[in-house]
Amino acid sequence: MSWAEGSAADWPDWWDKTSYDYTAHLTRKDWAWEFLRRSPAFRHDLAHALERAEWRENRTSLDIIASRVDLTRWGVLFRRLSQA
Repeated sequence: MSWAEGSAADWPDWWDKTSYDYTAHLTRKDWAWEFLRRSPAFRHDLAHALERAEWRENRTSLDIIASRVDLTRWGVLFRRLSQA
């Protein structure tokens, strides 16, 4: 199973309302990510993109990734790799 597919252990316990306390401070962008990351279609496309990705830099809170797969329909941008 890939990162994009995840597992039940990756999700907060929806029975425990304190699992979602962090949502009280989310921006619109953060809310968009909360919904997007749960979309099976997005997770499929992301898994496809990550299988073909090239990690350029790995920083503390940001990975710089280049991929030939286009995720712009989801609002996710990758730097395009050259075709060479």
